[in-house]
Amino acid sequence: MAALYFLPGQYLFKLFDDGKETTKALSSEQVALAFRDFHTDTGWLDRRVIRYREAPEGNAILSYEPAGVRSIFVERDNGEVQRLTLALPTLILLGKGKDYFLWATSSRRVTAKTKLAIAPLPNTGSGLQGKICFGKNEVLEARPDTLAAVWNLIFNTPFNRDQANNKCHSESADVRKLLFRIAKDKSKTFPATQLLTSSTTVGDAWATIVENKPYYRY
Repeated sequence: MAALYFLPGQYLFKLFDDGKETTKALSSEQVALAFRDFHTDTGWLDRRVIRYREAPEGNAILSYEPAGVRSIFVERDNGEVQRLTLALPTLILLGKGKDYFLWATSSRRVTAKTKLAIAPLPNTGSGLQGKICFGKNEVLEARPDTLAAVWNLIFNTPFNRDQANNKCHSESADVRKLLFRIAKDKSKTFPATQLLTSSTTVGDAWATIVENKPYYRY
């Protein structure tokens, strides 16, 4: 066990070993060096917060919202914003720093091996890239205590025509048409056959976006 004391003008490091106490004075440069490459990583968790990592290059968090009926806002071509209550698939959110990526899956439980599908929503990057465009809205840095606010921003900011193409099977030109139809039909579940699925997994996305490994397949 050890302790680091922050005192006026100096730092003291104390090591406790077998009943002995050793004290050493440290400079601010030595303290900074000790923590410069320090990383924390929860590993894979079996909760809605699947994984969280703190690192000098930016925190990263992985979360999901289970499939179910919820309300979103969709902007029509005439500029009218309409609130839709409809069934959505399980949605997967990965944040690194202030960049966020959104995907879907037909699975109800999300693990590192879960295969990703394109989120059937506008305002996300083409293909499996999935990066969310928040427009002029201020986005909080990825942390467990900001996660709820980011999800609320996703669901409460109107989806418009931007990047609405190639997000589902039946309405490849504009996924909003599918969203309006599901809401009108009052479907209890999102039609899994509409999802554009892939062989890319949650673990692949984490490895590429967070760990900069070349595993991500578009």
